[in-house]
Amino acid sequence: MDRTTEVSLPRLIAGLKSPSPAERFEAALALGRMGGKARRAVPALIETLRDSDKNVRKAAALALADIGPDARKAIPGLCEVVLHDDEAAVRRRAAVALGEIGTGEAVTALEEASAGDESKEVRAVAAAALAEIGARAGRAAA
Repeated sequence: MDRTTEVSLPRLIAGLKSPSPAERFEAALALGRMGGKARRAVPALIETLRDSDKNVRKAAALALADIGPDARKAIPGLCEVVLHDDEAAVRRRAAVALGEIGTGEAVTALEEASAGDESKEVRAVAAAALAEIGARAGRAAA
């Protein structure tokens, strides 16, 4: 980990707890831009999936996707969001994240969302995420 990451990572993780939704949103986006270097932020981002602000929840899901395979501990939380968040845009963003980092653990939730979500967009993104997980599994088996 480089020095900039060492200094900024704790500050950004703390920013996820700010009373300001705008600051929480910016912190989540910044963590996502760090990619895999932000893997220590995964537990805090998982908590942020339950934020009261829908934009912060979307940013947390985006950050987890951007962190990549190091964020696999977030799969159960993302599955919960895909199935139960009140906002279609948040469910859609979580489905995208599951497509990016998901494993077989995400399949049941994505199948349920692709078949039964009230939002056409969420259904489509969940189906695409399933296809991505399947393609990744196929490449791994080859």
